[in-house]
Amino acid sequence: MTLALLVAAASGWPLPARAESPYERDQREMLEKARREQTLSPQAERALRWEREWREQHPGQPVPNAGVLQKLHRQETLDITNADFDRMRAARQAELKREYLLSRRNQAQKLAAQHVTWTAQQWREWDRAYDLAQQKKAQDYLKASEQAGEIFRLQREREEQEKLWKQR
Repeated sequence: MTLALLVAAASGWPLPARAESPYERDQREMLEKARREQTLSPQAERALRWEREWREQHPGQPVPNAGVLQKLHRQETLDITNADFDRMRAARQAELKREYLLSRRNQAQKLAAQHVTWTAQQWREWDRAYDLAQQKKAQDYLKASEQAGEIFRLQREREEQEKLWKQR
């Protein structure tokens, strides 16, 4: 069942006069249930809205496929993607800031327990050391990811070789 038919079924538009297959009926019922329970993803909701807008703006014309609709709404898609990225980046920056402040507070507590007061220069050095440690942590993470990928690739190659040997 095409997305256009699913949209028509979900929006209450009359369906074409033909018998639907059991698969199409199941798809339509699942879509109707999702619409009632409002469990459609934002992408599905957006696709339904684009089709609805197309029908309103181009009455009587067939609805283009999803790829064409997506190209027509490219700027909207880019804006949403950029906004999502900005939100994720802001959340990550806030998380990094919280980690930094927690580390700095812990260091201050250790110093206070020892009755030691640092100068501004000592705190700048601590900040530099903290930044270097964070960079090292990030580099180690990337290196571990690369190693994991290499191990996975080697395992796949070995499995392929074993499969070839078994086929002989």
